[in-house]
Amino acid sequence: MSNSTNQKGFSVIELIVVMMVIAVASAIAMYSFNNITKTAADDQARKIIDVLDEARQKALNQRTTFRVEINKTKNRIILIDENSIATANDDVVIKSEPLSSSVVIGAKPDNVTTTPTATSPIPVPQYLASNYVLSSGDQKITLRFRRNGQVVDAGTDGIGTGSLVSGATIYVHSNTPSVTSPNLVRAVTVLGSTGDTALLKCTFDTYGRCGSWVK
Repeated sequence: MSNSTNQKGFSVIELIVVMMVIAVASAIAMYSFNNITKTAADDQARKIIDVLDEARQKALNQRTTFRVEINKTKNRIILIDENSIATANDDVVIKSEPLSSSVVIGAKPDNVTTTPTATSPIPVPQYLASNYVLSSGDQKITLRFRRNGQVVDAGTDGIGTGSLVSGATIYVHSNTPSVTSPNLVRAVTVLGSTGDTALLKCTFDTYGRCGSWVK
């Protein structure tokens, strides 16, 4: 008796077809991932603008200070009614929104060569440890909207002692192709003198550098 085994391998054409299918699927997945990341950066920038604008309107209408914290430790943006400047214990959280972990919020990326234009210099705030009761010790950016329309910084203690008028330029960008050289950058600006906000988009040159800004 003799045993026979039928073995059939892939032809060259079949292998090429499989490789083409894999390549197309990978390209679609990468395109979808990049689009999701870009959409996330836009969404986060708009969310920040919405909360800042709400803080400004509430401060003007209710004649008290409202605080916005971009909390890196908790990965949230938080709107707080300070109620009274005499104590930190009566602060009330009005809104707390999650932020996406797929974007970077804060400092200017390395490939941004020009800053957004504005009527006055707008500093880039740093994440600092919080002195406020509701976020004690957390790393956060703090903007406080006063009843007169001015925006001030966190000050030196839990009730904002020594606060200085200070706007902010907050960069929001994707982390692709890298955190230092992203392919999408947005800038949220806040004027310290009036609390007016703007959302600006970065346009890139052929070298992948951000050379100008548009609304």
